[in-house]
Amino acid sequence: MGASSFLASFYLVCGIIIFILAVTILRQSGKSTVSWFTALVLFFASFGPILGAISYILENNPREGTVLFKDLVGSFDYVWEFFFPSLVLFALVYPRRNRAWPWLRKFAWMLFLPHLFHLILVIFLIHRVNPARMFRALAEFPVSIRAASAFFERAASHLNVLMDLLFKAHVQLFSIVNIAYGGFAMILLVNSLRSDLAPRVKRQVVVLIGGIGLCLVTFSLARVFPSFARMEERRYVFTALINASLIIGGGSIAFAIVRYQFLDMKLIGRKGVLYVAAAAIFASIYLLIVKQITNAFSQFSGGRVEILETGFIILFIIAFQPVLARLEDWSERFLVRERHDPRSRIRALSGELLTMIDVSAMNARIGSVLREVFEAEEAKLVLVGEVLEQSGGDPDVSKVIEALRSVGEPLSRADLLESLGYLSSKNNIFRRGGRKHAAAIMSSLPRGVREFAVYELLVPVAHEGECVAAILLGPRRELVRYSAEEQALLSMLASQVSSSLHNMALLKEVVEKRVLEEELNIARSIQLNLLPSKPPQLERYEVSALSVSSKQVGGDYYDYLHRGSLLAVAVADISGKGVPASLLMASLQASLRSNMDRMERPVELVGRLNTMMCETTTEDKFATLFYGCLDMERNTLGYTNAGHVFPVIVRAGGEVEVLDYSGLILGVLPGFEYELKSLRFDPGDVLVVTSDGVTEATNAAGEFFGEARLRELLASIDGRCADEVRDSIIERINCFSGPKGAGDDLTILVLRRKK
Repeated sequence: MGASSFLASFYLVCGIIIFILAVTILRQSGKSTVSWFTALVLFFASFGPILGAISYILENNPREGTVLFKDLVGSFDYVWEFFFPSLVLFALVYPRRNRAWPWLRKFAWMLFLPHLFHLILVIFLIHRVNPARMFRALAEFPVSIRAASAFFERAASHLNVLMDLLFKAHVQLFSIVNIAYGGFAMILLVNSLRSDLAPRVKRQVVVLIGGIGLCLVTFSLARVFPSFARMEERRYVFTALINASLIIGGGSIAFAIVRYQFLDMKLIGRKGVLYVAAAAIFASIYLLIVKQITNAFSQFSGGRVEILETGFIILFIIAFQPVLARLEDWSERFLVRERHDPRSRIRALSGELLTMIDVSAMNARIGSVLREVFEAEEAKLVLVGEVLEQSGGDPDVSKVIEALRSVGEPLSRADLLESLGYLSSKNNIFRRGGRKHAAAIMSSLPRGVREFAVYELLVPVAHEGECVAAILLGPRRELVRYSAEEQALLSMLASQVSSSLHNMALLKEVVEKRVLEEELNIARSIQLNLLPSKPPQLERYEVSALSVSSKQVGGDYYDYLHRGSLLAVAVADISGKGVPASLLMASLQASLRSNMDRMERPVELVGRLNTMMCETTTEDKFATLFYGCLDMERNTLGYTNAGHVFPVIVRAGGEVEVLDYSGLILGVLPGFEYELKSLRFDPGDVLVVTSDGVTEATNAAGEFFGEARLRELLASIDGRCADEVRDSIIERINCFSGPKGAGDDLTILVLRRKK
């Protein structure tokens, strides 16, 4: 085999491999922007070697009547040169999308404008009209016209030379544009190394930078150097350099795929095998069946079979995609039947996780399945919260968790140590410091790091940008590395674990909420039992009260104390809401009832309650209280007020009086001396005591119900019984507040002397 035949074979094999790789990547994950631009780069990179191989074949096997292209690579440079703008697009989205990409994506097509202009101009200059031909007809005219014809022919000849020079100059200068595109792509890739990337991704980028740099150097030697060295006669050498540059550019991506699992090599290989198998099946059917049918039709009918063959080809094109999809589905089903297939086992495990409600059971199941599937010495799930708690806030553990969070993908032990700065990569980018290098420094690692570094692979489990757990896998029995496809399966499992943990947390919250609601219902029942079940039945007086909590339990409190001719009434408002307020309310109620022997001495009783609260509660806990004791024989009410809302007495006839005395609230200053006030009850008089939930009830506009509206309402209730007065106030507040309600605990107590 001669040198030219060897080069032709080499170019053809390289070009076909790169082209098939591009098609396979596009087939495997065509919706991914990175995969699409990677396939585009490989697609245009494959054109040069394929054209170079065809050119050598035509030169070595000329046939009569064929048009010979001595330099197909140079003749069709306007096609494969789209490799360079495609390379810029690739660098804009890999390894991470450039910050300007959201804006640039709308104008990405503009990167191809110089090359489109180049394509149009080159085609025009190649297939232009020869100016000399325009004036040949003038040679048949008289002498005077033939003289002009000679002048125009000479001018046309110069114009033709000028256009040739313009074509060559444009082709050579446009090479600088391609180099600028390639240099810009390299700058983007080099700049991406400064970002927070996983070590494996960094190695991919370094390989690509090296490959693209060598590609640009080779391309410069092929295009720029000959222009200055005047070596155009050695065109075949520079054609070989162009092919080499394209092979190096596409080959660097292929090397990253094979060596560093770029774009998940094994999965792409599987898809590629299916694609080739489907193509082989269709080609075999066409050659063995369809071709025989068309030949038989031509032999017996004597007609043309081009239309029939075209119809079969169209049918095959239409059927290719469904058949390929069915092959993929069949292969997946076949793998699912395999008992030890990792993909099917991980899928089954993901389905089991959906029904689990216990983290310990999940951990046990994950460890059992992963140890069996990957033959790992150890496998378990750890929760970040528990790890941080057990480590006592160890900063080294926090660094490991942060590394897992920032990388967001499976990390090998060596990659973890490199991310933390404990392990540096070798100078040679084609070699990697692995297990031996990592194991040699294990003894010198901090304890927090060593606890994670004993595992071969760490898979972060993320939720809403935070690392909430990690799947840890120890070394495999045969010391085999975890492949890219296996790591992809573990990433899928981590996503399912994240969802399951989140669902467990939600379920736990729901259960706790229901338990709390049940406890609150019990507390509400107890609190309601603390309030008087019904008012005392009196001969000349009537009492009515109501307390409505804004939550299930509240801090408002009212009470009656009846002994002989004495009737004590109390209304209190505890600071806060909910359970804390209800507990303090229960304590106040117990203290009040334990002092029934002092019920006729309001100042002494309220003073004791104030001292008790100061001794048993914190400074931020307090209460307001109105307390009064009615002597039903003398029809006088002695009372005092500890910071409560001013009560109102409505005299018979509608006159409204405000009892505007107030002392200090309970629980702030021990030993405070309250004052005793008194008033007389005449027939028809009504005492109304409310909490601030009445006056501070708001409407949709945010307005308070206020004291003025309350007094206006009370002035119109003359002659109504105590229950009717209470219900009128409630009805007016509900009408004022609307559907949203008052918004606070609301208590009303009404004491009325009958006529």
